[in-house]
Amino acid sequence: MTEAEMRQWLAVTENSRYQWTEDEVTRLNGRGALYYFGGEDGIYIRIQPEGELSVGTYEGAFPHIGEALFTRKAVMDCGDFNQAFQKAAALGGQRFLQDMFSAKPAQPIYDGSASPDMGMQMM
Repeated sequence: MTEAEMRQWLAVTENSRYQWTEDEVTRLNGRGALYYFGGEDGIYIRIQPEGELSVGTYEGAFPHIGEALFTRKAVMDCGDFNQAFQKAAALGGQRFLQDMFSAKPAQPIYDGSASPDMGMQMM
């Protein structure tokens, strides 16, 4: 990972402190959908392609959500992906829907012009 890629991943992780974030890698790899909120430690909603919905917590998303440890709190078979997304939207509420479908993020994505405040310095 280059320094620029590291900064971008840190920015995405930091931005998830302020809004629900979709992990595009999960979707683009055909593995369903993963939505998370909380920065390095937080909550998630995961939808498998066949319609299994799971919710829980994660910790250690540094530098990105792919590095996190996930703890499932509840799992439900919704039948298909669309039904699972409807259930996820109901669970996430208005905030989830706004964050998923708004045109701009609640907080600006880090653009590399200054160091993000992550509580540590990267060497």
